[in-house]
Amino acid sequence: MTGPISARPLIAGILLTLGLSLAAILLAQLPLTGLAVMGPLTLAMVLGMLSGHLFGAHTARLLEPGLQFSRHYLLRTGIILYGLRISLDDLQAAGLSALLIDLVMVIGILAAAAWAGTRWLGLDRRTAVLIGAGSAICGAAAVLASAPTIRARQQAVPVAIATVVLFGSAAMLLYPWLFTQDWVHNLLNSNAHAFGRLVGATTHEVAQVTAVAATLPAEAAHTAVVTKLMRVMLLVPVLLVLSQLLGKEPKAGEGFQQRTLPIPWFALVFLLLPVVNSLNLIPPALLEWLHRLDQLCLAMAMAALGFATRPSAIRAAGWQPLALGALLFGLLLAGGSAMTLLLGF
Repeated sequence: MTGPISARPLIAGILLTLGLSLAAILLAQLPLTGLAVMGPLTLAMVLGMLSGHLFGAHTARLLEPGLQFSRHYLLRTGIILYGLRISLDDLQAAGLSALLIDLVMVIGILAAAAWAGTRWLGLDRRTAVLIGAGSAICGAAAVLASAPTIRARQQAVPVAIATVVLFGSAAMLLYPWLFTQDWVHNLLNSNAHAFGRLVGATTHEVAQVTAVAATLPAEAAHTAVVTKLMRVMLLVPVLLVLSQLLGKEPKAGEGFQQRTLPIPWFALVFLLLPVVNSLNLIPPALLEWLHRLDQLCLAMAMAALGFATRPSAIRAAGWQPLALGALLFGLLLAGGSAMTLLLGF
């Protein structure tokens, strides 16, 4: 009788995150600006937080096996499947300029987050790096992938995602307006591809880049999306480096006992899928289904995270994480613009 009883919390927790994620995906499709800005992943986390607040910590403990399954296994499944959104043709079309801008921005933002977050704002190194990963690479997905790799506190994850939502939304409002300005066209010699690279290299989420791209001409829109996807691929080397730098570093109070180095093997599998995608081995109908499965897995992971998170934990984090997010957003805009001009479009 112990088997079915122990399986019940696992199934219940998975079904809860499934329901919350499906609700988030449906809400994101409504013609409401605020919901579209947040996107299904952030909406899933918000619905999870609201549900967790409604049911309380006792219910969260009862459902923990299913919540942990979603946070751990479904997260990794979603990150792996994310690689099917990229093809080698996309990477070639964007060119070396886009890759160079991405490399400089990712390295620069992560370094700035680690330095400014700890030296100026007094954040612990893991939280600062987590916020930097969300700003530098691919928003909430990068935060979720980086957190277990660097062994960040669970309370730091929603805080980092909040900075992605806030300043990624600011980018969604800013870039369409900038594209209408004559001085921007004069500065870039009316080069739409250059503006697309700027958008893709500096906007937080893939969904946010897509929203900005919808307001741009076709050539700028395609360049923006592909440049962003190249940033997504940099998640793999970043995770490998972070696992070396922070993965075996003890948390406060743990001491310096020997630990196993957490190599993110799921990220290596992610790196192989663009090759599979480029070989056209997957039928288009199945590929579309896998894209939806990818979104569902990531949304379920976000819902599980939100359910176990209390709003008081975000309030307790203080103003420093938002200040770091604002600083990184300014550096993204200034650095991306400088790199675009330096490379001569």
